[in-house]
Amino acid sequence: MPLISYEQECAELRARVAELEARLTDSGPAATNGHHHEANPSDQDGEMRLLRAALHSLADGVVICDHEGRLLHFNAAATVMFGEKSSEAVPEEWSTRYGIFLLDGVTPFPAKQLPLARALQGEDVEPVEIFVRSEKLPAGRHVECLARVIRDADGDICGGVVVCRDLGERRRYETEREQRLRAEEERLAAEKERLRMARILESLLDHLDVVVWVTDAKGNFTFHDGHGCAAAGFKRGSLLGSSIFEISPGDRLVERALQGIAGNERSQLNGVFWDNWVMPFGDDGKETTGALGLSLNITEAHQAKVELEAKLAVIQRQQDVIFNLETPIIQVWDHVLTLPMVGVVDSRRAARVTDDLLAEVSRTQARFAILDLTGVDVVDTATAGHMLNIITAVRLLGAEGIITGIRPNVAQTMVSLGLDLSRVRTLATLRDGLGFAIRKLTEDGGAARRAAALPRPTRSAEPGEMNSRNPPG
Repeated sequence: MPLISYEQECAELRARVAELEARLTDSGPAATNGHHHEANPSDQDGEMRLLRAALHSLADGVVICDHEGRLLHFNAAATVMFGEKSSEAVPEEWSTRYGIFLLDGVTPFPAKQLPLARALQGEDVEPVEIFVRSEKLPAGRHVECLARVIRDADGDICGGVVVCRDLGERRRYETEREQRLRAEEERLAAEKERLRMARILESLLDHLDVVVWVTDAKGNFTFHDGHGCAAAGFKRGSLLGSSIFEISPGDRLVERALQGIAGNERSQLNGVFWDNWVMPFGDDGKETTGALGLSLNITEAHQAKVELEAKLAVIQRQQDVIFNLETPIIQVWDHVLTLPMVGVVDSRRAARVTDDLLAEVSRTQARFAILDLTGVDVVDTATAGHMLNIITAVRLLGAEGIITGIRPNVAQTMVSLGLDLSRVRTLATLRDGLGFAIRKLTEDGGAARRAAALPRPTRSAEPGEMNSRNPPG
């Protein structure tokens, strides 16, 4: 049975009440062709039976009372809603006797506010919602009541009628309608999202240098598109229906994807480099029914990587050259090393200088190591400490460290820092340092030659030895 709108239901309800009022108040003589005559009693009885049958067959509950509040009629629907009619029940007892409550389901409905009671006071009552609960219906139900005054031919109140409608059906209708609307909204939202995703995919395929494809379980293409198809040597969609194993025999990525295992690899085709991803694919998102692949043209990125690696190699070679030039240890004379310092000496550079210088002193058996500071403009506490550490480490290897080329401002800084250079030999220039080292080597060499030229001391013979060498004769 089709459901009609709530407004239509209310209109029909009002029409029924109006018809009922007209029938109940029409107690005058009937008119036929303009002439009044008394109604036939048999016609009246038939009309009353028809009226009662009509009221009884209504799906809405109808309750009629006289002007004193005596309940005269409950149709079948009203009996189902409120129980059996009781003519002795007065309006003050209606709420408690028939289980009529406010919408909270707990508070009894005020007797004077009941729609039928208000109708007896001459008020036509628009739909009012009440809650009815009885022993036969412990869960209760929501009922909408519309009441009208019944007046006689003179306009006096002779009773009231209330028409009650079970809202359960309407609520079910409203719930079903909300569910249908919600389902439709969800369907439209899902469709909108699918269209949005389709537009996104279409935009990506049209602008990115990619190839996207899908195969069925046998490896036949069911989708093939993408801006990168031209670079791969195919037209967009030209591979539909063909087998990927004919184009790429023994493709392990596709075989593994059809077995449910995703993978990726890099390949080269006609001078074009591709990054390929292949993964299992299923229409329902659960069972694997094919393979989904994406190939990205990375030729430009690959060329850029090769160029970058070449540049990095050049930079590394340059750094190695700079590294070697940063600590140039020069053997200017036999057993004489010189180390020109230029720029700033930090902890990293000082450690490298120390390691390289000590290794060179040990290798060449150097006697002197000249540390030239001509190229050092600024000396702070850390730099001065590094210099002293280098000289101390050289001394531990048996060589003498000499510092040359200290500039005036550097000398003032060292003095202001309170550095103790009393145990370090300092000379004005690198030339002075070289001269000093050569003189010391010459002097030490001459002393060594003179010592070697001296006669070796002999041991005097013992008396016994003399006798043994010269026996008496």
